[in-house]
Amino acid sequence: MSENDEGLAATEASGGERCAACGGLPAWESISDDWGERWLAVCGCGRIDAFFPDRRHPDQLPADPLTVFLQGHLRPRRPASPPWVRLFLQSVQAPSPALWRHSPEPCNGCGSRTVFGVLAWPRPSTAGLCVLCLQCGYTETNYASAGRQSEPNLCGSTWAPPCPAVRRLRACVYAHRDVVNEDLGGGSAG
Repeated sequence: MSENDEGLAATEASGGERCAACGGLPAWESISDDWGERWLAVCGCGRIDAFFPDRRHPDQLPADPLTVFLQGHLRPRRPASPPWVRLFLQSVQAPSPALWRHSPEPCNGCGSRTVFGVLAWPRPSTAGLCVLCLQCGYTETNYASAGRQSEPNLCGSTWAPPCPAVRRLRACVYAHRDVVNEDLGGGSAG
């Protein structure tokens, strides 16, 4: 069976519906587990649809069909991790993990003791000392260069769109990976 024939068979299995955006034939995939049977359609135009045959109102589409397809529709949605937690977790993974250290000082934003710091080299001869609170996302960054006046300390906790302190923190985390990978002969990971 060709790929097009498989797509037609899946479309027919889901009721033969065409894409509501372009009229094309989307490719359907299904999962059936303890969290229900569910179908996901991805059309060439980029539209994503979902179908749940065991749902009380199968004609009601979820606002985020991909998340419901992946997590299952018969269980409560898990909230998304905050962006600062995702950055922290990504930065500690191999091949070149950032070396975060716990800070004994409380967070200047929320007062919790979930503050971690990292030292990075975002530019040649420039050290970046960054701290991040895993509770609230508050960050402080300070750049210093040998023989030059230190750059101003930046503080903030706005992640979308990122404030200057968050942009600087990201630059430090990703610069760390670039420097380590270059030292290992691996090129940029950023």
